[in-house]
Amino acid sequence: MDTVDMLRLRSLRLLGARSRLIQTSLGRLHILEWQGTGPRPPIVLIHGLASCAVDYGPLMRWLRRRHSKLIAPDLPGHGYSSTPKVPLTADRMTTALLEMMDAVVDEPVIVFGNSLGGIAAIRYARLRPEHVLALILASPGGAPMDWPELHTLKQSFDLSSGDAAMAFTRRFLGAPQAGMAWMARGVRVRMGRPGPKSLLDNVTPEVLLRPSEVRGLQAPTLVMWGDQDEVLPRTSRRFFSTNLPPHGRFEALPGFGHSPYLDDLSHFGDRMQTFVDGVLRAAPSPRTAHGA
Repeated sequence: MDTVDMLRLRSLRLLGARSRLIQTSLGRLHILEWQGTGPRPPIVLIHGLASCAVDYGPLMRWLRRRHSKLIAPDLPGHGYSSTPKVPLTADRMTTALLEMMDAVVDEPVIVFGNSLGGIAAIRYARLRPEHVLALILASPGGAPMDWPELHTLKQSFDLSSGDAAMAFTRRFLGAPQAGMAWMARGVRVRMGRPGPKSLLDNVTPEVLLRPSEVRGLQAPTLVMWGDQDEVLPRTSRRFFSTNLPPHGRFEALPGFGHSPYLDDLSHFGDRMQTFVDGVLRAAPSPRTAHGA
């Protein structure tokens, strides 16, 4: 991690967040855990490609007063997690995430994932449906693509020049923001690291989602998509909007980009909480569930 990320991690620790290292088949995964003060169930926040747990710092602070616990892992090869000694594939990433979650999740949780974190959240929900109360996805990755589409997407992550990194940052956000040059520098540095590069290099059409994986999700699911998102192709948005299960919901977010919590945290957080509260109201009480 660079100096800025280290300072952000330190500030979260000073506010009460706790760092832990969990041993997995890909090495140690770093997680941030934070005891919340709110009544809602624990929430797990899974980041995207070349991101890390501390990027969720502002969102975690916002959610802390609303949830009983927050968990944000650094995916393999990201943040403070180990760089795998083997090629980082989607299957290996999923296995390591599952091992970490099995070690730290001891009750049903809400799972949020953005971009790469979206496909990771979907795969987790498919493998551990009993542990997922609700699934919230923002511009999730993983929609099917053929080789030409996938090649174009991979090329868009080539941030070898400062101009390319700035152009990517503009595509990423819903509108220009202060600090864009700093953000562009950060994403360029991160994309040059072995973990993100290995994962991107090893993505093939065969490892992407199948429609049945999305249609078969058991948990209540909300997919939100910023209409200014220019990172993923429109075919990805169409895939998710047309393949959700009957209990899934798709919401377009006018004026938002690829990671909506960066554009308007309060508005995005309110959308999350409205969905969560609806899920909790609809859930049977323990007495009802046991036939009392």
